Amino acid sequence: MISPFSRLCALFPLVTAAALWHALPAAAQPARPAQVTWRTDYNTARKEAQDKGLPLLVVVGTEDCFYCRKLEAGPLKDPALAPLLATGYIPLKLDARRTPELAKALKVQLYPTTVLAGPDGKIHCFIEGYVETERLAEQMKRTVTAVATADWAARDFNEASKALGASDYPRAVTLLKGIAKDAGDKPVGVKAKQILGDVEKVAAGKLAQAKQLEQRGQTQEAMDALAEAVRTYAGTQAASDAALALAGLNDRPEVLQQRRFRVARDMLAVARDDFRSGRLYDCMQKCEQIAGAYSELPEAKDASTLLAEIRGNPERLAKACDQMNDRTAAMYMALADSWSKKGQDTEAAICLKKVVALCPNTRHADIAQAELTKIQSKTSPAVPASLVRP
Repeated sequence: MISPFSRLCALFPLVTAAALWHALPAAAQPARPAQVTWRTDYNTARKEAQDKGLPLLVVVGTEDCFYCRKLEAGPLKDPALAPLLATGYIPLKLDARRTPELAKALKVQLYPTTVLAGPDGKIHCFIEGYVETERLAEQMKRTVTAVATADWAARDFNEASKALGASDYPRAVTLLKGIAKDAGDKPVGVKAKQILGDVEKVAAGKLAQAKQLEQRGQTQEAMDALAEAVRTYAGTQAASDAALALAGLNDRPEVLQQRRFRVARDMLAVARDDFRSGRLYDCMQKCEQIAGAYSELPEAKDASTLLAEIRGNPERLAKACDQMNDRTAAMYMALADSWSKKGQDTEAAICLKKVVALCPNTRHADIAQAELTKIQSKTSPAVPASLVRP
């Protein structure tokens, strides 16, 4: 089943520039028709764009270009485009024959060519030939959004979108909170707040489900649901509330007793599996722990019975002893290696001798003896050549 957030994430790349344009401050959306003042000097227009933090719209054409005249008489004078062109851009017209070097630098090969660039001169869109109003408006609004959105915010918003798509809500929430705080009322900040609200609603729904389980007396199920809400939606207010509710349930005496029942039951199940698999030493350890720590529970009696089955059978007990010796020998081997790395050969030799004595005629003993021989060869005094028998 596709989650609401999967569908939401799929829409992120499709957020229209028009929607973001409507989210711009009211000052950028004049109520009355705006007068478009076309600049004709590139350097002056570029400086004005930098000073005002506005993008540039550059139209490169020639006086005898039919489609240049069509663009000027149509889309560039369209009332629907005038507000954005007048207040959201620094509009600039260039005659390619009067500014050939600039046209060459822009790699203009077709007239008209429309260039949309940021205040820093970075080109965001390059449109060759005549363009309809709708397409030009769409490209212009996208450029306004890109300029209004800092690089870090765009990057973090993209990462948050990916995180939501992967159901990694904690990472998404962290990123979106940062955007909402620092981007403020910019379009990306508004969108981040909206998505945070949607995530919060889903998390609150999970919290409400957990509370319903608690009210029905399904305490363990409620605790599991609360733990999932805390883990899955970390960073939301609902997750914080779920953590407090979970702590409150954990402190209840009946919950503590239930937890003891469950731990003892699970440990006994593992001990029985060890018994069936021949891991008798491990089985004995778990049974002794259950009998000691959970003596008031029925599981303690079952553990004692299982323990008696091993201790009362010489073959099983011998096998458990061998497993214990093997475990002990492995620990002594590790200790010998640790002493050797510190240059303490005497202590290492003592550990190796214990291994040989503990489990003779085994792989551990063979390895220990080989290491012991190496140590002894290093510490044996050299025999003078003159004393060597012929």
